[in-house]
Amino acid sequence: MTVSLHHCEDVAEHAQRLSGWQQEYDQIEAGHFSGDIVDVSGQEIRLFRESGNLGLSHLMHFPESQWHLVLPIHWPSPSLFQTEAINVLPHCEEFRGVAPANYDLLVVSIDRHRYEWLERDDHRLRRLEAPASLLADVKAQWQAMTDYLLASQEAPSPALQRTFSRQLEEGVELLLGDASRSPRLDDTCYRTRRYIVDRCHALAREQPDDPPSIMNLCQRLKISRRTLQYSFQVETGLSPVHYLRALRLNAVRRSLLQDPSQCIADAAAQQGFFHQSYFSREYRRLFQEPPSTTLRRLQAA
Repeated sequence: MTVSLHHCEDVAEHAQRLSGWQQEYDQIEAGHFSGDIVDVSGQEIRLFRESGNLGLSHLMHFPESQWHLVLPIHWPSPSLFQTEAINVLPHCEEFRGVAPANYDLLVVSIDRHRYEWLERDDHRLRRLEAPASLLADVKAQWQAMTDYLLASQEAPSPALQRTFSRQLEEGVELLLGDASRSPRLDDTCYRTRRYIVDRCHALAREQPDDPPSIMNLCQRLKISRRTLQYSFQVETGLSPVHYLRALRLNAVRRSLLQDPSQCIADAAAQQGFFHQSYFSREYRRLFQEPPSTTLRRLQAA
């Protein structure tokens, strides 16, 4: 068993800390980000716990050789994941979603040769029903395990590792042994509103230096401005203007992270920000620091 602990103050760094998962996170809520990951890997089962204090938009490519079950500890949002169910991530090339502020998730990954009945509709996000008391007990046990590791900040002893491995195996067997074998498809994630947000996200990324206007997005998707506004508000908690601008600001920040030697104005222009005072004001509002401070910290590091 291997145990990794990560605490990050930058959302881009946080996204890179989970080995084997290709992730891109965008901070969509103003503030200083703070997140933690506890990663416990056994022979055939991997458990990690991820938490963050701010709302995020995430794009994920996860290992295809495993099933990934999401058990939210705290998920203050009615969309994407349900707290009182086992959420099974789909088998797909990429998965987009929005995480609310102060989210706290347990995710367990198991090899796909186990529980082959999970292959039914595996291209969709699904939910498995399990007895409420059993689900609560397993989540509490895994939460206590990760709480201990976060508090100790050191590798567990061999004896404790064996205990953790046994708890993981028993927890998975209990959950999937007693879960309904007729998964419910998640209609909330694949409804029209989710599709509208995902398409707008993709269209904005296609032309980063010349992002489409709200009117242009409405025309291309053949929807009204009101439908666009409502879809974003329900799915992301933000207006389309604020959400899509946050994506572009995050892209500038990632660019500076990858190449701290570049000029801020050049990095901003690549994402369609040509008015420097406006860019600096919006960057400061979202990340609570001016872009020059970000760049100096990166250069110093």
